[in-house]
Amino acid sequence: MKRIEERLAKLKLSASAVSRRATGSPDTIRSWANNPERSPRVDTLAKIAAELQTTPEWLLGRTSKADADIPDAPQPTGQTEAAPKLPARASMPADIEVLGTAAGSLLSGAFQIEGVIDYVRRPPALAGARDIYALYIEGSSMEPRYFPGDLVYVNPHKPPRIGDVVIVQEVNGGPNVITASIGVLHKRGNGAVVLAKYNPPDSQITIAGDRVAAIHRVLTTNELFGV
Repeated sequence: MKRIEERLAKLKLSASAVSRRATGSPDTIRSWANNPERSPRVDTLAKIAAELQTTPEWLLGRTSKADADIPDAPQPTGQTEAAPKLPARASMPADIEVLGTAAGSLLSGAFQIEGVIDYVRRPPALAGARDIYALYIEGSSMEPRYFPGDLVYVNPHKPPRIGDVVIVQEVNGGPNVITASIGVLHKRGNGAVVLAKYNPPDSQITIAGDRVAAIHRVLTTNELFGV
């Protein structure tokens, strides 16, 4: 938030105005400030960065001000100018498959993974990564870290550790019927996988080990941008 506030002050803009132009909602930046653990969606971060005339990498602290600060905003001319395009956007091809919606409810398994429903942009740090997929969050049990509609990127090749946010793919009704749940990996063993939820606090779900098809780690914003 410190870098966002710095750009707001330099460009003499309000957080609500930038949020509204970038996302249509005046509360986007304020929501991040009130929920520092929440990982912003990559596409939303890119839009905010464009309005602030900088890059997502700089907002995340990946680059220094001298490297990432785009030239000062021009003086007002009475004309509305389009937000500058991010140079990094061209290096983000829309080739990541969205496979569905991950359960944010207290029930395990919210959707069937049965094909590609959308494609989203590939963040810079994932340029050479294989088999990355994405999911949209549904439900409120992962708030305030993830909200309904937030996009998460998943790497099936990064070994999950206790404390990581993970997607558990679960066989549900047949060998070819796979559902998925999101949560913090709390315990694994004794024939079960236990996922912790943020909302309500200290809530958990337990998935029988013989139903678990895979456990994949959700990538953090820092990992997406190589910070």
